[in-house]
Amino acid sequence: MKYNYNYKNERGDYAPKVLTLEDGRQVINPTEAMYAEAGYLPWTPPQPSESDMAEQERMASIESLKMQLAESDYKVIKVAECAAVGEAAPYDVEELHRERQALRDQINALEEA
Repeated sequence: MKYNYNYKNERGDYAPKVLTLEDGRQVINPTEAMYAEAGYLPWTPPQPSESDMAEQERMASIESLKMQLAESDYKVIKVAECAAVGEAAPYDVEELHRERQALRDQINALEEA
């Protein structure tokens, strides 16, 4: 048998490792049944609400889109370097711009929501 410090009563007080029963007896290493009888229940962490979960999902989507945008930064830099020295761009600049703008539009839409 082991102590369970994760038991709390209705006031939020943690259960003691020595439990005093209603008849005055003290029990060392009380069982789950004894904790329940004394009004202590297993503590469970608070669960996020549906709105919290939706917000977390929205933020994860924004972060994912920003990472996708960052992954194509090197292409923009390469195009700029090539333009600076008069070389042809190794990527289709218009397609690259459309892809990156689509990502930015999605990020902006999610951030405004």
